[in-house]
Amino acid sequence: MDFLHFQYFCVVFATSLVVSTADQHFNHNKLRWLSTNFKTLLTWEPEAGDPSYIVEYAENEEDWQAAPYCLDIKETECDLTNELDPKKSYAARLKKTIPNDSWVNSDFFTPYKQSLITAVSFSLDAHVADGSATLTITDPLTAIYKNGSLLTIRDVFQDELNYRVSYQKVGSTRKKEMDVYSNVAVVGGLEPNQGYCFSVAAKILNREELGSWSKQQCSRVDGHFPQDTTTESGAVAPPTTEDWGESSNGLRTEVLVGVCLFLLLLLVIVITSVVCCRRRRQRHQQRTAQML
Repeated sequence: MDFLHFQYFCVVFATSLVVSTADQHFNHNKLRWLSTNFKTLLTWEPEAGDPSYIVEYAENEEDWQAAPYCLDIKETECDLTNELDPKKSYAARLKKTIPNDSWVNSDFFTPYKQSLITAVSFSLDAHVADGSATLTITDPLTAIYKNGSLLTIRDVFQDELNYRVSYQKVGSTRKKEMDVYSNVAVVGGLEPNQGYCFSVAAKILNREELGSWSKQQCSRVDGHFPQDTTTESGAVAPPTTEDWGESSNGLRTEVLVGVCLFLLLLLVIVITSVVCCRRRRQRHQQRTAQML
């Protein structure tokens, strides 16, 4: 087989492989829902052959409606946020239009019950010396628009939204929790003159799982210095009593190293100056001796 025949064989083989792969039916297990704060996407795995897709959705798998922004698309996701009523259950279906293929149906999905809730943020006003701390919680925004504005999770869940507060004394591994029904949580019964760490997660009634936990904020004994204790890996680790002195110890170490380097540099300059002066004096003496 000469080189030209070999090239022809490779092209034919590659073309047949692509065509055969493109003609395979879509894998049902790879069609899935992704939803966070009611931003709801239908996603699937890319396939060989660069096919186009069309997506439809329905409440009862009978009255299918075409997703207006997912007609003959090349992407591997379809945003259905604005097409779905959060409190209703939907199935979606997908098929390739080039080449034409059969429909593939998804599982049913209910955004109200299944959309993930992100971590909340809160401000900490800790008066640990008085044995209390006040947390002001901010409701996360959702992807749902109403009257030109984004709704918060409180707007969507209303009375079904609570917040769970987790707290612990600095240096202790024992956590305590409490549920609050508003955006202001007052934590009492704290030991005077002790630092405490706090974190918050959304709790939706009739859901088994909480939303994502917030970053942990800690207060010093006087309660006026919140501190973020998120680790590099993303896990939240409560500080120990030794941690409060780490920054000052690190600063003292840096100052000491700086002073040592400065003294070393000064010593080098002095030694260099002395050596240069001695060499100049020696050269001067040699020249004087030669002249005599």
